[in-house]
Amino acid sequence: MRRGIHLLLAIGFGIVILVVLGQLIAQTENFLEPSFSEVVQAQGVNISGTDVYTVYMPSVMQYWSSRVPSFGIQHYGALAASRGLTYTAEAGTRWIRVPLSWKQIEPTNTTPDNYDWSALDNSIINAGKYGIELVLTIAGQPEWAAEYPMGPVYDIGEFKEFIGALVARYDGSMPGIPEVQYFELYNEPDNTDIGHAQSGGWGYWGNNGAGYAELLKQLHPIMRSANPQARLVFGGMAMDWFVKDGGVFDSYFLEDVLAACTGADCFDVMNFHYYPVFYDVWEEYGIGIIGKTNYIRQRLEVYGFEDTPIICTETGWESASSWGSPELQNRYAVKVYVRGMSADLQTIVWFMLHDAGMLGGPGLLDANYQPKESYYSYQTMTEMLQHAFYQRSLTEEETGSGQIEGYVFQVPSGRMDVVWTVDDTRYDAEDDPWLLYAASAQTLRVVDKFGNENVYADDYDGQTDGYVTLPVGGSPLFLIYNP
Repeated sequence: MRRGIHLLLAIGFGIVILVVLGQLIAQTENFLEPSFSEVVQAQGVNISGTDVYTVYMPSVMQYWSSRVPSFGIQHYGALAASRGLTYTAEAGTRWIRVPLSWKQIEPTNTTPDNYDWSALDNSIINAGKYGIELVLTIAGQPEWAAEYPMGPVYDIGEFKEFIGALVARYDGSMPGIPEVQYFELYNEPDNTDIGHAQSGGWGYWGNNGAGYAELLKQLHPIMRSANPQARLVFGGMAMDWFVKDGGVFDSYFLEDVLAACTGADCFDVMNFHYYPVFYDVWEEYGIGIIGKTNYIRQRLEVYGFEDTPIICTETGWESASSWGSPELQNRYAVKVYVRGMSADLQTIVWFMLHDAGMLGGPGLLDANYQPKESYYSYQTMTEMLQHAFYQRSLTEEETGSGQIEGYVFQVPSGRMDVVWTVDDTRYDAEDDPWLLYAASAQTLRVVDKFGNENVYADDYDGQTDGYVTLPVGGSPLFLIYNP
């Protein structure tokens, strides 16, 4: 799992050192800060509005969907209240990704009846109390079984025995222990660097995609035999900061694995990581996380895996670094999930719950497990999107500007848009673009990223014309039509 230093190294082509700027004081803007007249004067926008909005009305039946919303958070160690589990649940999280340690369960070579499941049992039981689904990352291989914590094993038979026992234990048949269906084979297996492999945070299968594919083939039937509902999840690929760019990740890894897996049962879920510092690598395929998702989906289609669901088990933004700030972090906690839902990602995991000793890191909680601004924007996001179904993105004709990014969702009450302005320059509170957006509605319930809300009528802008026109800035707004 990467830290901010990994991302900053990519910016400096593998040389730049992470600079900790210290805890920044939040600069929370007032709700709808500029007045309507101020935006009109500043932008010279014509607000008469002739755009016609089509309200998409999918069958009401879809609200009975049993789907689990995509909201996830990365945890480490025990899942317990003392380590932030209550905060995770209260944030509206529906998924937790957490690594398990094979070494902790089987420190010396033995048989499954002697395995020590106690720590993992407790974590799974605790998560189950909140109805949270788990993605268990297979990690922490013991020294007797492998040279690296997430690299090739010495004896595939021993690994099969462990995986079979693991999946069977959490198949839902044991009283009091919830079922776990998703098992991820290592973290960032596309890593080529021995040092990072030895540290235990990353896999070590870069330049050996065929070998990773063979391991997937070996484990898939073992898992399905232990629990037909179990899903083998492709290890979350970094898939950026490539060796050719001075980094450590294999740019051919995905292609090599898919080629070796063609025609075989290898994996059930595709998985990758996305950090906005690498946005330019994927922007030709779409904006932000959408672009990387689109690229991966294209490659899956080429090799016959077009029906495979895709998840993202790491994304985030730091609250203090050369590329982050509290404001950018709390905005991104909304934006990445809106974009991810538009790209049909089934699970999106925020990296991570807390800063773990880093000042101004990527956590939603600080190092002392106290909520940051981003925790509350994440919480608002889950509340607003938990029953939402993505319909389409807004066109420039509808928004009136290429600088307004927006997405249309169907919610139980009708239509909801999520909108914000796009700024290609570095964030500056004194130079944050505000533009006018005209929504075809009699009334509009407007909720900001912290859950503050107001209801505006057609004549809010001084005209009664069938449109509610209001200023939109860089912070996402949820617009509920005719509440």
